[in-house]
Amino acid sequence: MRHLSTLALALLLIPASLFGAIEGTVVNGTTGKPQPSVAISLVQPGAGGMQAIATATSDANGKFSIDHELPPPPALLQVDYKGITYTQVQPPGRPTTGIQFQVFDSATKPPQGMQMAHLIMIEPSPTSLEISETFLIRNESTVTFEDPSNGTAQFYPPKGAGDKVQVSVTPPTQMTIQRQAVKAAKPGAFKIDYPARPGETRFDMHYTLPASDTFSAKVVQGDRPTMVVTPASVHLTGNGIKEAGVEQDVQARLFEVPGTSFEVKIEGTGSIRERQSKEAPEEDTGQPKTTEILARIYDKMYWVLGLTFGILALGGTLLYRKGAA
Repeated sequence: MRHLSTLALALLLIPASLFGAIEGTVVNGTTGKPQPSVAISLVQPGAGGMQAIATATSDANGKFSIDHELPPPPALLQVDYKGITYTQVQPPGRPTTGIQFQVFDSATKPPQGMQMAHLIMIEPSPTSLEISETFLIRNESTVTFEDPSNGTAQFYPPKGAGDKVQVSVTPPTQMTIQRQAVKAAKPGAFKIDYPARPGETRFDMHYTLPASDTFSAKVVQGDRPTMVVTPASVHLTGNGIKEAGVEQDVQARLFEVPGTSFEVKIEGTGSIRERQSKEAPEEDTGQPKTTEILARIYDKMYWVLGLTFGILALGGTLLYRKGAA
């Protein structure tokens, strides 16, 4: 009996991590305090979407313990807090104890410290007009922005794009996911219902239109002008745009849209993405990639380049499919 009691005591003293438990604390990043009564799940992507493997609830001190070993990658921890899903990657080799999982309070109006940049890239060819559109959101506040009525961002797809628009979302976790934009209240407008958590979030859309020497679009005016980018070999002339120069490193011509619409005539053809893939073929895997957003992205020219590189990183695989479910 004494031997069994000693063994039981020894087992209690062995760290839980040796048994495969995943332990940590849920912290409210808005208040800076531990967050109790939050369900946290160990999940793994599968054929039917995210599959919950095990779940635990944080205690009065925000602490949680999931009695399950880490599955093969990709393994994620996931929390639904006040209607917003937060996900954290748990890479192989990282300690499974002492984890800090952050959640945030939310706001329906853009918080102070949040900025949004909008870029439209036009790549004309003899057979098609390739349009890539990106929103980059930098949320430097400590709250998550979510506006159920108007969406996090609104945009006007070009005529011919159809009534279903696929959006590639890269949240602060840097794990790109797919969402579908939905029609907004204004005619022709779509909204993206995806929250902007603290950090950087990017929305990417891509449309293929018939070849044309004209293009027009509406934009939602924000705190900075929408930018239009073309290959340096392409010239735009018309109403509602102002040329801002050529960026030699990317060979891109830049235009500002100071108002809420523009209508242009297109002269020339070219592709920024094809040029970049030829210069760096070893990086073109044909799959969406995540990128590090340039630290200087909100300076006059560099935020444009950051958005442009974000589009290039997708390697032309941003998907828009008419009639997609």
